[in-house]
Amino acid sequence: MKCKACGHWNRIEVNKLFIEQETSETKVKAIIPYYEPLKVETCKKCKKIIAEPTELIKIVKRYAKKAFWIV
Repeated sequence: MKCKACGHWNRIEVNKLFIEQETSETKVKAIIPYYEPLKVETCKKCKKIIAEPTELIKIVKRYAKKAFWIV
C-alpha cells in the first residue's frame, strides 16, 4: 500500500473480502474485492498510520494522463 504522506510502498497483512453491490440489471451481480487490514500498520519510512482494522481498502485503477485516440 502506498503511503499518502511520503509515497513509500509498504506491505501490509490483509484479509480479502468480496462485497456484492447492486446493479441496474437483475441478472448481473457485481462483486467488488475489498481488503481488511489485520492490524494497525504504519509506514516504514515516515512512521505515520496508513491502515487500521476498522476501515476497508478498495484498490482503484487510475487512468493515464494522456488519452489515445484511434482513428
